[in-house]
Amino acid sequence: MSHRNAHYWLWFLVFGVVAGILSYKTSTPHSLSSESIWLLVSGLLGIIVAASWLNDGKFAKSYDLLIGIIFAAVGIIGILVNFGLFSLSSLHLPSGVLSNGSLLGLSLGVFPALIHTVLGLNSINHGLKSK
Repeated sequence: MSHRNAHYWLWFLVFGVVAGILSYKTSTPHSLSSESIWLLVSGLLGIIVAASWLNDGKFAKSYDLLIGIIFAAVGIIGILVNFGLFSLSSLHLPSGVLSNGSLLGLSLGVFPALIHTVLGLNSINHGLKSK
């Protein structure tokens, strides 16, 4: 198993499945959070796009770069917000993109922002290193 595949399998299983189950179990009424859905779907897509049966993984590089940029950007914005170096009110975004401490449905809290940054930068790294 390649490092890239291990990255997305762990992303899918730990942050998608396990965090999704915990989110579902602890929420009232029982539902998945937008964060859990993002992590579950993006991890699963990361596994699928590199599959040899799907165009020999030709979409993997593009996917890695796209998802990496999204997650890294949200993570870095979250870090800057938590340090007080950036204000969310300075962003002029359409309604629904920014709400309740989340951007695009991804939390801007301290630990989620750190996790998003690491996942995003790792994905960008895979995208830049792939052939």
